[in-house]
Amino acid sequence: MKLKLSLVFVSLLLVFTGCIPSLERGEEEIIIVEETEETEEQQFILTPTIDTPENFYRNVLKDGSYYRSDTRGNVRHWMSNRIDINQFELGLMEIATTRFNQDQFYFREGDTLSAQRTMSWLRRYDRFSNTEGLNPELNNDDDDVVEITQGRKKFAELAYDELLERMRERPQVFAHMIEHQYFHVTDEERVELGGIVIGVALNSVYSFRLEDEQGRYTFYEQPISDEVLETQGREIAQEIALRFRNREGLEEVPITLALYREERRGAIVPGSFFAMTHLDEGESTIQNWEAINEAFHFFPSSQARREFPNESNNFNQFKTEVIEFFGRNIGVVGKGRYKNGDLEEMTIELNLQSHGKPEIIALTQYVRGKIGNLFSTQTPTYVYINSINGPESIIIHNPGQEPYIHIYK
Repeated sequence: MKLKLSLVFVSLLLVFTGCIPSLERGEEEIIIVEETEETEEQQFILTPTIDTPENFYRNVLKDGSYYRSDTRGNVRHWMSNRIDINQFELGLMEIATTRFNQDQFYFREGDTLSAQRTMSWLRRYDRFSNTEGLNPELNNDDDDVVEITQGRKKFAELAYDELLERMRERPQVFAHMIEHQYFHVTDEERVELGGIVIGVALNSVYSFRLEDEQGRYTFYEQPISDEVLETQGREIAQEIALRFRNREGLEEVPITLALYREERRGAIVPGSFFAMTHLDEGESTIQNWEAINEAFHFFPSSQARREFPNESNNFNQFKTEVIEFFGRNIGVVGKGRYKNGDLEEMTIELNLQSHGKPEIIALTQYVRGKIGNLFSTQTPTYVYINSINGPESIIIHNPGQEPYIHIYK
């Protein structure tokens, strides 16, 4: 549905300022949207631009408040590895930039699906109780059905070993999905939904539990091969695309889908997106996929030593020098983000046991002088110095800029 648009400007004192066409600094753009003559006016506000290297999307606020999807919170419920959550959401916004320019499109959490509908898609397919499920059915066609009453089925009791075998043979690959919406203002002064980006999170390890006859639970993990994960992920994404395309108002909206491989429970680095595709206006059949070569690596680690010996040696040298400088017990760990085999971003955490404020200042100054030569000058580096009392200081070093330093008081 195309929406009527009128513009009103309100002068505000902003900490962060930015500009878009027809907007002066220190102002926010208020868009009054009226869907029909019978409906009540809704007020949408665009948040100001924050001047950061990431160039984040501006948000669309509804009646002055952040709009939260009905599915908000389900990410934390369904994704087994907590460190996957931020990467899943932020990585999806990064993928959106390949199609939707940050200067022309504005972000809002998706509202196409309710939380209940999303959860029904995430469950196993069931011919009687959940025909929307996108994970494989556990039972064998009609072989296991012993009774059907008023549309309800009763299955024969499976022996523990047989049930375990079926769970391993038919793992739940589909872990979660998230929808982002991107709005823009057209030349005809109308607000339109300009695109949808959908992230499809997939389990690399299927974790489940079974109860034996004594009521005791045993937990199992079933690894899922990359081949199975990619094949089923593409099939799931195609079905999701069809379901979105068949919803009223989304027949012509461009849709981007991206597949995300979750890391196993308890992993120290997040998973990553590995494929994406785009459907133009009116398209519903996915023709091809674009590979995304992205991975996270932990420093120090044996894997980092094998695959990235130069960066691993640099990091180990940095760690040794920091520990020698501080002269006390200190943990130094890093997380490198790689794209196409190149280091794209490095995050370093220093964790202290005890300290004084002068020590924090001296350590921060010392580290600030070291990180410039630690990795490539084109690698953004983020350093977080923490103690048992919480955050102590941060250092952000972006290519071509003086490092930003903040020491908490």
